[in-house]
Amino acid sequence: MDELKRRMINEAVVGEGDIIHVDMFLNHCMDMDLMERMGNTLAKRYRGERITKVLTAESSGIALACFTARALDVPVIYAKKFQTGYIDPDVYSAETHSFSMDKSYTLRVSKKYLHEDDTILLVDDILSNGQTILSLLELVSKSRGEVAGVGVAIEKSMRDGGRVLRSMGIRVEALATVQAIQQGQIILA
Repeated sequence: MDELKRRMINEAVVGEGDIIHVDMFLNHCMDMDLMERMGNTLAKRYRGERITKVLTAESSGIALACFTARALDVPVIYAKKFQTGYIDPDVYSAETHSFSMDKSYTLRVSKKYLHEDDTILLVDDILSNGQTILSLLELVSKSRGEVAGVGVAIEKSMRDGGRVLRSMGIRVEALATVQAIQQGQIILA
């Protein structure tokens, strides 16, 4: 997606290691027109896959998941990182580790919202090591649902996440792919 790529080159900031800060348009201060176009693009790539729900993890992937689900005309579900009084205690749960935060979480989805007859599209903002997506896959597996694929705004192909998922036979669609980070510059594929 050319617009996303331009924004990354012109606005993204490379942090320590290979952290890419896109918070100025993607996951903190969001450009809603861009998010809508990205959601429409992901939905178009997965048309015809009988998707019944879109699933993401709290919190940076929620906006993209919402626009994707809206374009597919299906509900969106987000896995919560914390057990609260607002979530049914009867949940599917899976452990995950955030690469960018260097922190582990338990993802939870109420059993009321994932079913064995669901075909789920997993959506997130950035795919790096793939830990969040693997945990979302585990949640869908526990529900006995089916995964149609994974859609992300940005894939870091220099990390293993995309390769691992594809080796499992999972379709992965990225709107922009980072091939490398060299001397603080983002090199896109």
